[in-house]
Amino acid sequence: MRGRIRRFAIIGGLCLAFPGGLSAHDLWLVTGVAGARGRVCARIGEHFPTSSNGVTADRVEVFQLRSEGGAQPLTGAKEKKQFCAPLPKPGAPAGVAEIIVHPRFIRLGAKDFNSYIEGEGFASVIAAREQSGKADAEGRELYSRFSKAVMGGAGSLATRPLGHVLEIVPEKDPATLAEGEPLAVQILFRGKPLAGVRVSAAWAGAEMKGHEFPVAAETDAQGRALLRLDRTGLWYARLIHMVPAQDDPQIDWRSFFATLTFEVPAKKAPAPQPAQKGMKHLCPSGAKAPLVAHGYGTTEVVPLRKDPDLSPREALEWARA
Repeated sequence: MRGRIRRFAIIGGLCLAFPGGLSAHDLWLVTGVAGARGRVCARIGEHFPTSSNGVTADRVEVFQLRSEGGAQPLTGAKEKKQFCAPLPKPGAPAGVAEIIVHPRFIRLGAKDFNSYIEGEGFASVIAAREQSGKADAEGRELYSRFSKAVMGGAGSLATRPLGHVLEIVPEKDPATLAEGEPLAVQILFRGKPLAGVRVSAAWAGAEMKGHEFPVAAETDAQGRALLRLDRTGLWYARLIHMVPAQDDPQIDWRSFFATLTFEVPAKKAPAPQPAQKGMKHLCPSGAKAPLVAHGYGTTEVVPLRKDPDLSPREALEWARA
């Protein structure tokens, strides 16, 4: 393990430093959107669901689709700014896609690290650094990523924990949500409910600034939170949990990123009703929307006679004739 961490440290020092004030980039899974139709794609970025980077095959530990028939591995490849695999079958399969990437090390200067933990609301991390006299020290972090996407009408599959170290578990299939209905989720850390952490969510295309998300909630004692989704369409939920590192002097903190991608279905428009037998639509000259007279027989569009000698009732009776 020690040699592995040294290798991560070299990678982190060369590639992963970023300027102060930049929020953590999330990893999410998408399918059926531009650039990911007929495929499942892992993307990394700040503006869901677009991607500014993608993982490489050597970093992927697990990439698979779970369905009622079992788990089916997905064979992915890096292409431009995403990592994609074709769906096993054409169409929109029902199930849960998941990806786990190997841990990676990052070293941040004190200013950048403090900005990061303050933005994410890591009060316990801030307090621990202050109490140990390391508030002005660099942050040495080993982070892991776990992402899921609920696809189609996954049913009970959507609500089953997959066993990730950090996991967002919806308490009902998001595909069954009504418009404006909140989504209840439970956060599990190492298989147990995680209390007092912030879960955030954003819809596709949401304008976000840094660590500010349009929807956020804190988990209760049972690790549950209620995400108040105010629109239909594609969403993702996310959180980061950070704990002190154990048994390795090269690492100060272990962090875990989790995301859940899902879609809230739009309300279906009512099916057009067949015309009633004998109904006549009365259309005054130049009118765009007809008046309706109820009767029996086939539908008929009839211009409403304009005659100053006829009362409105007489004009209606004329049209009915």
